[in-house]
Amino acid sequence: MTLPLLTHRCIRQCIVVTSLLLWLLGLTAQARPAAVTQAGSSTVVPASTLALSPASVSVCQGSPASLTATGCPAGGTLHWSTGQATAIVSVTASQPTTYTATCTVSGTATTATATVTPVQAVTFTAGPGSITVCENVPAGLSVALADGTSGQLTWYVDGYRILNNATASTAELRIPFVQTFNTGNYYLTATNACGTTTSRAARITVPPSITVNAVAKPVNCASQFTGQISVTATGGTGAKQYQLNGQVFQDQNTFISLQAGTYTVGVKDALGCLANASVEIKPPTAMNLSIRTVDTRCSGGSDGGLIVSVAGGAAPYSYQINGGAAQPSGTFTDLKAGSYTLVVTDQAACVTAQTALIGSPAAFDIRTTIQPTRCAGSADGSVTIIGSNGTGPFQYQLGNGDYQTGTVFTGLATGSYEFTVRDLGGCTLKRTVAVPQPAVLSLAATVLPVSCKGNASGSITVRSTGGTEPIRYQLASSRIVQRSPVFGGLALGEYTVIATDTNGCTALLSVPIGKADPLRLQATTQVAKCCICPTGVVSLTSTGGAGTARTYQRLGQNAQTTNQFGNLIPGTYTFRISDEAGCTDSAAVFVGDASALSLTVGTIKDVTCAGGADGEAAVQIAGGTRPFTVYWQTPRRDTLQNRVVTQTGLSEGTYTVSVRDSNRCTTSTAFVTLKSRFPVPETPVVSQTGSTLRVTDVSGIQWYVQPTGAASATAITNATSTTLTPYQSGRYYVVVTQNGCASPASNAIAFVLTAITEPGTGLSVRVLPNPVGTHLRLEIEQDSRQAIALTVQDAAGRAVRQFIVPAFIGKHQVEYPLPDLPAGTYLLKAEATDRQTVMRIVKE
Repeated sequence: MTLPLLTHRCIRQCIVVTSLLLWLLGLTAQARPAAVTQAGSSTVVPASTLALSPASVSVCQGSPASLTATGCPAGGTLHWSTGQATAIVSVTASQPTTYTATCTVSGTATTATATVTPVQAVTFTAGPGSITVCENVPAGLSVALADGTSGQLTWYVDGYRILNNATASTAELRIPFVQTFNTGNYYLTATNACGTTTSRAARITVPPSITVNAVAKPVNCASQFTGQISVTATGGTGAKQYQLNGQVFQDQNTFISLQAGTYTVGVKDALGCLANASVEIKPPTAMNLSIRTVDTRCSGGSDGGLIVSVAGGAAPYSYQINGGAAQPSGTFTDLKAGSYTLVVTDQAACVTAQTALIGSPAAFDIRTTIQPTRCAGSADGSVTIIGSNGTGPFQYQLGNGDYQTGTVFTGLATGSYEFTVRDLGGCTLKRTVAVPQPAVLSLAATVLPVSCKGNASGSITVRSTGGTEPIRYQLASSRIVQRSPVFGGLALGEYTVIATDTNGCTALLSVPIGKADPLRLQATTQVAKCCICPTGVVSLTSTGGAGTARTYQRLGQNAQTTNQFGNLIPGTYTFRISDEAGCTDSAAVFVGDASALSLTVGTIKDVTCAGGADGEAAVQIAGGTRPFTVYWQTPRRDTLQNRVVTQTGLSEGTYTVSVRDSNRCTTSTAFVTLKSRFPVPETPVVSQTGSTLRVTDVSGIQWYVQPTGAASATAITNATSTTLTPYQSGRYYVVVTQNGCASPASNAIAFVLTAITEPGTGLSVRVLPNPVGTHLRLEIEQDSRQAIALTVQDAAGRAVRQFIVPAFIGKHQVEYPLPDLPAGTYLLKAEATDRQTVMRIVKE
């Protein structure tokens, strides 16, 4: 059961009344007689029906609550969780608390509970928070209450209760259209049912508004995208950003490359507050030109002019004509007659053009006739000059002289002259005229001195330049004038030649005639590349002689004017040279071979042994052209197949050698002689004594054996002594080598190897086993007591092992180690004082 919220005074009065009622109930219970069952003098106690009231109650924070327990019989025991034992208890809870009462009857406990809940002050879990907002936008403050709390909510601003824009007891304050006067300190109070008040504070700040000022720069004519807007803004908070026509904001306050039109400019401050303004970019206005022209005074003059006026456009203006430099003035002076294109540009880069024509009077013309001077350097030339068209009469001036009406100017030397013609209006026209002269008459001469042809064999040939043809010639010492420039039959001496052209202009030349040195032929050669190559060249020059022209001749061929003769093979040639006077000289010239082939004997290695064929010989080739073919001929006139410079395997004798190169050039024959260095030893002689073979020679011995059944003989290793004990059956012979020369093979001895005891009986030897391994085991039997000497010999008869068997008689076995003996066939010789035996053993 939930009690209504009461004031503290009411609660205290209720507690007093309730306590009195409970006390009266207790008295009634005590007066009521208990149920008694008499049966053996025992008393029965009623069961507990424990209950608490109120079962649930809310009280103001810090106020007590009264709880009453009923239904616990008089014979029972009542106990509260607070430790109290009365039927009515008073409790004060700081938080929701459940209290328990226990009634125990005859050992049986019954419990009941009641909950006391204090009324809490209103608790905020969120807000309100201070805010800064822009003008003309909605804003608000709000809070959130903790679960289980409630109360009366009231908003205030700067100490005054808000009746508008907010509803009492609401958790949210809304301002639909914020203005600067909404700036202030706001707070909220919350009062619960017990009169406890909780408050929260916040501030709303409305910053100054933004004022936008936008200035537009008009579009110029250079491009339709040359407009510009510059924005300035006051008010607002912090740094600002700028926007054009709702596009992205930027930090720069200038917008460029814009067309003509109306634009909306936005400005946003650091808080995001926004202000807009409208601005218009205007197009440029057109220009109109007015041009006044001033004609030139004379044809070809440069005193014309143009004066330009401009209406419209954007001042200031710049002016230019015919693509020239621009100027700020519209006046152009010092102009010649003609068409001009005038271009005007205003401040907005708008351009307009117009054509104007400057006129002039009609032009007059000049005709000239020029008479050159007769001779170079004379002053007898003239110029006739006549004016036509224009406004006559005309006057004429030479250089800076006086004007004259006459048109002819005489007595002029060669050179350039300036003439001025003036008409009646004072207009002038200048003309530069060049008075020419003939080229200077000059002479040169070619002289043939007195030569081998006689004392009056000299001549002069004159060459003239300049002057005016025809030209005549004469010698100062003669009255004869001739057209020919050649004077012949002249002796030694000094001559003066006179030349006169058709205008009577003359030139003189002094010419000496001397005596020529004797003509001498000189030659230089370029050798041919090979003996048959037509690549030789002879170049001829000369000293002395008459004149400079020469003719050259190879005897047997026609003469020529060039001094070089080619396509020559090596050899001797005769050449002749002739000068201008017909004098000659001859010489024999030898053309060599650039790579003449030669052959010499090189290294020779004689034959080692007489009758041998191990000689070597080489020849050396110089010059020629590779490859070379070398021909070797033996002493028997046989030609060797290997045609190279070095031959091997030669025998004794004299060889004839010649060589030919790739051009088939050959050399003289060379002779190569080979001898033997050592003689061949004589044929050795081999004899046999018992089981031993002996040869007569003492050095260079090599024993050979052809085993029985073998196809060929082989040299016996280390068999180089004069004697040999054969170790196998076969044919034995000797070859003696001295100084590297081998003798013929000796006579052959056929030898049969047996294990038979040598003469003198009573000794036998058995090898156990044969072939032998690392040990030599023998069984020896003899019929007399003697010591036995055992010798192991190799194929050359050398003793490689020796053993002594002490004296014994009868059979005796011995064993000897052979650790270092190489594998092979050996002879075992057993010798006593008067007997011996030999047998072959094989070492594995």
